[in-house]
Amino acid sequence: MALGLRCFRWVQPGFCNSLLVLTKPVSGVRLNSANITWNDCQQCGAFPIVPIRHFATKKAKGSLDHITVTTADGKFALNQIGQISLKSPQLILVNMTNFPECTAAAIKAIRESGMNLNPEVDGTVIRVPIPKVTREHREMLVKLAKQNTNKAKDALRKVRTNAMNKLKKSKDTVAEDTIKLIEKQIGQMADDTAVEMDKHLAQKTKELLG
Repeated sequence: MALGLRCFRWVQPGFCNSLLVLTKPVSGVRLNSANITWNDCQQCGAFPIVPIRHFATKKAKGSLDHITVTTADGKFALNQIGQISLKSPQLILVNMTNFPECTAAAIKAIRESGMNLNPEVDGTVIRVPIPKVTREHREMLVKLAKQNTNKAKDALRKVRTNAMNKLKKSKDTVAEDTIKLIEKQIGQMADDTAVEMDKHLAQKTKELLG
């Protein structure tokens, strides 16, 4: 079951294949063939969500890797078009020498990443200062994490509804007991995923606020 078949721009095969299992004819569904995990939700490309693992007070260069940059040629992860390095604990550099025409788009993507970053450009190098960690900043990160988790849940509900609607259309050709079993599985998959979302949000909130 794949969240919204953008993310996350972010469509990943594993998650989308699971959704396809739920949207193909019911007669072709094996009850144990689909499985949803929080990682699946994070990898899917159906809506613009920043994974909550990025809401951290200690920014490493890897936290910028999967920021999606929209260019004239399509959407790319930042680490595909720029070389990211950690200059110091307070500064990340993104070298755009290989794709200088994408510099402006990369700056825009970093600013809009939801990570409270204010990049500066120096030729073909983007300088990303790491903001000072304050209580206000930590609370802002928790708020963003909650917003992104809620967006993920909204997308999950849409996927669940679409799967159930497709299931109903098959009631004339599939046994009622089979329909009920699949409905139960879809509901359980969605519920388990929502629980995982809340679990990761709680862990992130505790990490940020103590």
